[in-house]
Amino acid sequence: FLKMDNFFCSFCGIKIYPGHGSLFVKNNLKLHYFCRSKCRKLFHLKKNPLFFPWTIFNRINRGLDLENLEKKKIFNIKKTRTTLTYNDQIVHRIVYELKRSELDKTKKQSDYIFEKKKKKIKVV
Repeated sequence: FLKMDNFFCSFCGIKIYPGHGSLFVKNNLKLHYFCRSKCRKLFHLKKNPLFFPWTIFNRINRGLDLENLEKKKIFNIKKTRTTLTYNDQIVHRIVYELKRSELDKTKKQSDYIFEKKKKKIKVV
């Protein structure tokens, strides 16, 4: 069987089961999951979930029901952000390969044009 992942609402923090909720993808490829349209609308209006008493972030901030939330596993409090780091050697290698492929492409095009002109001269 295929194991489906459970996601958490990006606004209120409630667990979203497979087949429920909606997904919003930003231009920088960050994924935002929403349990209901209420959360989606408030997120797009750039509202802060700390000021809504029904969100889990507000409950955590006020210190309410922390042990109850952990039992229900509604929201993973220990979740931390990870920053994306790049290896300079890999980046330089990729840039080098891209430049080399561009040079190869222009060389092939110029060779093709040269061969085509050669054929025209031979035919005439």
